[in-house]
Amino acid sequence: MIRQASVQDITNERVTKRHGRIVVVTRYYPRYLKKKLIDDYFAVLAPPKALLHEFKGQEEAMDADHDGAFDAIDYESKFTLSEEGLAILQELAIESASKPVYLVCHCKLGQRCHREILMLAARELFGAQVAKVYFEYPTISARLSGAGLLAQ
Repeated sequence: MIRQASVQDITNERVTKRHGRIVVVTRYYPRYLKKKLIDDYFAVLAPPKALLHEFKGQEEAMDADHDGAFDAIDYESKFTLSEEGLAILQELAIESASKPVYLVCHCKLGQRCHREILMLAARELFGAQVAKVYFEYPTISARLSGAGLLAQ
């Protein structure tokens, strides 16, 4: 099963390698996260740099309204993955059939996050079982049944 965790969950050891494979999916490696606490880091599973910077700028403009910024910039329409990213997601989906795989990002659980988009993509594209997804992502769901998430 594919699950999600925050960087804080890893640093506080609420989620550890004992629980499953720990995969960081952020654009930039979290500088305070000790590498011994994780199994892998895949920047190709993070949002593109331009989208991340647009999101961060909007979040700041909205006084740290994370979910509001996500909606304001139409994040779902802009999120893409490279072919390499999709291939890695497929590998993780396959592995998740035999042991839990945790996708880790800075966002807190219960916030809109690309982790959940990755989970939905793994489920829809590769048949992975996924843990709780906190939000609905209608634009992503439509894209997964159509042209997909590949960057143009």
